[in-house]
Amino acid sequence: MKKTVTINKNTLFRKIYSKGTSYVNKYLAVYVLPSRDGVSRLGITVSKKLGCAVIRNRARRLIRESYRINEENISGGYNIVVVARKMVVGTDFHHVNSALIHLLKKHSVWAENE
Repeated sequence: MKKTVTINKNTLFRKIYSKGTSYVNKYLAVYVLPSRDGVSRLGITVSKKLGCAVIRNRARRLIRESYRINEENISGGYNIVVVARKMVVGTDFHHVNSALIHLLKKHSVWAENE
């Protein structure tokens, strides 16, 4: 299993938002920027507009678990920021998982045979 580093610095989030490419669907928005050092990084953003802390943490857990399960199929060397959208509130894991896979395939980060 690959080890993905989490993004904690606001400056890196801003760089990915401004210079990376983005695709959205009704559950998620995904920003991707190739990393210079070949290390994969994941950042998850959930706005306070989605609800209270319990709801935001559930959305964050669903996204993190979906990424963890599919980590072997994701190409390395990318900075990925996943932003939860309003429709993720109250949905189940399967919808979030398929939404994340769909957006990663659009970014050409999904590598099925790795």
